[in-house]
Amino acid sequence: MIKKLLKIIGILIVLIFIGILYFFWSDANLSKYDISIEDNQIPVFTQVDFAFTHQYNSKKSLPIAPSAVIDINNDGIEEVFMGGGLDQDDKILAFRDGKFVDITAETKYPTKGNFTSSGVAVADFDNNTFLDLIVGREDGLHIYFNNNGTFTHKAIETPINEKSTPAGITLGDINKDGHLDIFLSTYIKKELMKGQTKFEDYSYGSTSALLINDGNNNFSNQTLSAGLDYIHNTFMAILVDIDEDSNLDLIVAHDTGEVRTYKNNGNETFSMIENPLTKKFAYPMGIAAGDYNNDGLIDFMFSNTGSTLPRFISKGDIKDASKFNEKWILFRNDGNFKFTDVAEEAKIADYEFSWGAVFADMNNDGLQDLLVAENYVDLAPNKLFRLPSRMLIQKEDHTFVPTEKKSGVVNPNYAITPLVSDFNNDGYLDFIWTNINTPSLAYINQGGDNNFLNILLPKNAKTIGAKIEIITPNKKLYEWLLTGEGLASDQTNSIHFGLGTETEVTKITITFIDGSKKTVDNPEINSVIKIDLTEENISEFSEEIK
Repeated sequence: MIKKLLKIIGILIVLIFIGILYFFWSDANLSKYDISIEDNQIPVFTQVDFAFTHQYNSKKSLPIAPSAVIDINNDGIEEVFMGGGLDQDDKILAFRDGKFVDITAETKYPTKGNFTSSGVAVADFDNNTFLDLIVGREDGLHIYFNNNGTFTHKAIETPINEKSTPAGITLGDINKDGHLDIFLSTYIKKELMKGQTKFEDYSYGSTSALLINDGNNNFSNQTLSAGLDYIHNTFMAILVDIDEDSNLDLIVAHDTGEVRTYKNNGNETFSMIENPLTKKFAYPMGIAAGDYNNDGLIDFMFSNTGSTLPRFISKGDIKDASKFNEKWILFRNDGNFKFTDVAEEAKIADYEFSWGAVFADMNNDGLQDLLVAENYVDLAPNKLFRLPSRMLIQKEDHTFVPTEKKSGVVNPNYAITPLVSDFNNDGYLDFIWTNINTPSLAYINQGGDNNFLNILLPKNAKTIGAKIEIITPNKKLYEWLLTGEGLASDQTNSIHFGLGTETEVTKITITFIDGSKKTVDNPEINSVIKIDLTEENISEFSEEIK
């Protein structure tokens, strides 16, 4: 009788535990939000075949999978790089005949050996007009130089802390010498991990690195002299001019820590500037960067553990729980390095455990939408309950609404980041859920009646960090050419603007990081404008593609 009673009690405890987990996994916490939206604002997608399934070694590798968009032969049609697991080669895929196919052999991309690819960025390192790949693994950084669609390999001597494994990569010309420098986010090696909720042990973790280019794509570690030396596990950072002084500043998401914002002083040093998460704690992992409210200043969204886990579990070793923020974070840029966290105001604070995130206008209405990857491959409850990964469409009042079900893009797999591009060149953005240890999923946008304009920039030391402004008779819109947005990933260098019902663009202005500008007057809408800096001219790449 006692054994039977204990068995019943045990079953009840398990059911209660599952019920609690389901509550935290469900949308119940979103009931306070108005998530109504007109059907004509919801983008709809068709899933297409994508020939890549990531293989994850949970004992030896970090729980991230790198991916990137790259036009390997300058034909205006972008391919996709997918980083492989420990015993799996990287792959390059192309969208052909309505599906993504493996073209790695065509590119002569070499095998990588028994190391896990953990981060990637895309840029033209050797200034031959073709985009190269830089990939991070346990053994350091590797550049794959691109010569008209085929790759040759160069291993970089990567001077980083011996406890550190490369993670996200962001690129930019820190010192304006015409060469690409690297900020390499790092995470402690898998075999040295002591837990995932350590916040207040300031000796635990890796050290991210500022690597300065000597002009020959060899790099020296100048982290300490730059004022960036800090022991903490980090998945990613972004280099961008935050205060519009023509220097690339740095914003870093320290997992189980704070978001740090650093001002570039213009002399190869940085000063940390206080922000709403300074001396506080969260799990910022992915970063989305864009001007969500169209005021000309770049804003940042940070993923977090959200409502998925009970607060008393997720706060870990933090003694003062008032310093802990488990919610999604949205830094509205108020100018002069001042930020306000408006995640609650934008109705995104109370979502779930999330990874990489990207701002992109998915319905071409002139407002930045938000795609957020979810599900953690190493979190046991995720074996029972899967989060959907979120497509959040922005409304005119600058609040966001989840549409992933109606959009047809619910992701049942372990997502790391969205990867966004117009793969079929119809003027509407398509995207991929990059997934770890599960198949990645690709979706083609079914489009609509809104207009658009794409601006295709080279991606090199001169252009990375550039700010693009377009003016129509009724509005101004802004974007930046960045590396590293998402998580361990890199997005397209084709800058996309949805125009809604606007039928005219009067001017494009591109402000480069050296302060110089390029302008285009009265460009044709529903086209791709190619900015060709090698010939010092601007040409219309495609007159009309809609």
